[in-house]
Amino acid sequence: MTIRQALTRDQITAIVGRLDAVEAPGQLLPVAVRAVSDALLAHDGPSAHPLPAGQQLHLRGFAIPARQWEAITAAVTSRAAAWGIAVELALELINVLPGTYEDPDAPIPDLPRPDHRPDQLQVQLSRDAVDVIAAVRHHLQTLASYYGPQSAQHLAAATSWLSCLSQVLTMTFGPSVRVVRDGTLSLLMHTSSGFTFAAIFHGDARRCTAGDGCTALIADDGTAHAPFTTAAVADHQHRPSFALDAPRPGTWSLHS
Repeated sequence: MTIRQALTRDQITAIVGRLDAVEAPGQLLPVAVRAVSDALLAHDGPSAHPLPAGQQLHLRGFAIPARQWEAITAAVTSRAAAWGIAVELALELINVLPGTYEDPDAPIPDLPRPDHRPDQLQVQLSRDAVDVIAAVRHHLQTLASYYGPQSAQHLAAATSWLSCLSQVLTMTFGPSVRVVRDGTLSLLMHTSSGFTFAAIFHGDARRCTAGDGCTALIADDGTAHAPFTTAAVADHQHRPSFALDAPRPGTWSLHS
């Protein structure tokens, strides 16, 4: 049976204060759990009925108003931004904090949120990574020249590349990131928080568009082959979805 219990405005304020005072990344999640446990057990104050040392309240047996849950998780992820572990902790909080229920009138304090992010983001680009960025710029220019600046091929590629770059230039995963080559048009990012991800180019497959149910893929030399063993390949003159000498359309996406 889940126990529904709304926290007071002062209790939320006290939880946020304890979170802001955390000085090491490994302490943040335990402090969050303990602070919420103390608030749920309190009647006359946040420490009126603390648990004995070594014991921990099973928070999943409780539910608090959703807006209060969001205020607590926002405080945790805000403090975690100092070390680039906000995403990791956000996922863990789902498993350790109480459940939620809707109560639009539940009190939450209107507290100014300090910016815990580092003052600077350091981006280190290897020589090979610089070459990849230059190659991507050339590929995008070639797509625009061949298909047109407003073509779907150019816009899809350019938009996806800019989206990936915007993820590199954030402090989500800590104060520094090292970028290296991961293929002719792809990059690999190593962040200071230990998280690694890649911006990978996925070139479009050149498919037959001549009809007759043909699913053939057409190589750069014009030869056709089945995408898998049971795929239909028609006995006709194959028509490629883009010319053999055309720049290959495609998009970039992030992978971790």
